[in-house]
Parts: sequence; structure tokens; C-alpha cells
Amino acid sequence: MRQRHARLEASIEHYEYKVAEQTTQLSRLNRSRDAFDDEPTEISTEPETPAPQMSVEDLRREEEEVRQLEKKKRSLEDRVNSMGRDISGVLR
Repeated sequence: MRQRHARLEASIEHYEYKVAEQTTQLSRLNRSRDAFDDEPTEISTEPETPAPQMSVEDLRREEEEVRQLEKKKRSLEDRVNSMGRDISGVLR
């Protein structure tokens, strides 16, 4: 039970770190978008450099990562529920 608790705690820390990291990325994206929206529209004579495009392989890799994270999340939820049942059984 202690080992399960330690593994669960480590998994939760991992996901909390991921959430914080993604929140930071999202806020940076929102700030840059907001800053772009606030700037006055100017016609530039300089050619624009195209934004890097995501390849099909990048999208597939990201989709696979999302699937793995969802699988881990379901696993964590199952473990938490199981642990809760075990604890409530012990307390009774």
C-alpha cells in the first residue's frame, strides 16, 4: 500500500509539473497574441518570414503523446479509486 501511495504521489507530481509547464506556455501564447492584437496595424515593406509549420509526423507524435497521457490519467484515476476503496475498507 505504501509503495502504491509513493508511485501515485510521484505520478501526481509529474502531472502537476506538466500542468504548470503547459499553463506557462499557454500564458506566453496568450500574451503574444494579445500583444499582437494591441499593436496598430502597419503595412510592412519587409517580407515576412513564414511561421514554422507542423509536419504530419509532428502531429502524429503529439497525438500519440496525448493518447499516452490520457491512458496514464485513466490509470491514475483507477488507482486513486482503488486506494480510496482500500482505505475506506480498512477504516470500517
